[in-house]
Amino acid sequence: MMERPYTNLAVWQNTIQFVKIIYAVTSTFAPEEKEGLARKLRNQVTDIPVLLASGISNGIQPGSQDYILKAAAAMQEIETLLLVCVQLGILQQKEFSQYEDDMLKINQELHHLANRIEKKFK
Repeated sequence: MMERPYTNLAVWQNTIQFVKIIYAVTSTFAPEEKEGLARKLRNQVTDIPVLLASGISNGIQPGSQDYILKAAAAMQEIETLLLVCVQLGILQQKEFSQYEDDMLKINQELHHLANRIEKKFK
């Protein structure tokens, strides 16, 4: 099997784990939310590792940072959607708190990677 450089990145591996978490969480949503918030969360969370792969699959290039920043924006959208779920009573605050550290860590990793790319091409 061909080596994919992005699969060696801790941030990519962490996002794959987070995809599993969000899929597990949204599987508990009421049927009427399966097509609403659950779908939005699943779409956003799967975008993150895909954007990382797209940005780095051919090595780090000047445009790679754009993909990483889009992935970071998707992570912010996930956090916001989860907060909406808390406000609507779909998710408990303590459940949200369980995922906060993961979201913060991934967001920091994404911004760190984007900064490294920016410095490389200055």
